[in-house]
Amino acid sequence: MKNKKIKKINFFILIRYLYPITIIIIIIALFILIRFLYNNVYQTIIEAELITDLRKEISDQNLEKDKFDKVIDEIEQKTNSEKINTADIKDPFQNLITTPPPTI
Repeated sequence: MKNKKIKKINFFILIRYLYPITIIIIIIALFILIRFLYNNVYQTIIEAELITDLRKEISDQNLEKDKFDKVIDEIEQKTNSEKINTADIKDPFQNLITTPPPTI
């Protein structure tokens, strides 16, 4: 068997590269954490608030729609029950015209 040479590790060189690598790993981890929190927490909270606001608006509109339908029904009932008979109405201009207009 051949003798293999083991390289001696210089710890000062290792430490020189260890700090920048650690900082890069921390920055990448923070970026992933912020992205995860934004997508899964912040967006969910915003959507939940939006849904509650829209439900409040819809409930107000539904109440107003019910009132509107009630008023329309009452108007239709009044117009259907009180039909005007045009035969009973006298012509108000009947007495004004006594002679036909002159012809030229």
